[in-house]
Amino acid sequence: MAIELTDDGTLDTVLRCSECGEELRYNFDASSEFADDDQSNKSAYNDFVKWAIEDAKSEHECSKQEAIS
Repeated sequence: MAIELTDDGTLDTVLRCSECGEELRYNFDASSEFADDDQSNKSAYNDFVKWAIEDAKSEHECSKQEAIS
């Protein structure tokens, strides 16, 4: 299973499972632990996306019945 960053035109961060197509949504908060005084917003967002992908991989349960044909 691969979790990929995708864009659906909304402001949230959308990740999609390559096997079943389920979308997982995350919201970046610039005041979160990912953003500190030494990081640019882009760098902080990149760290957030890496974390979100790892979180999605560990939490997502891919169903064979939902798999994309």
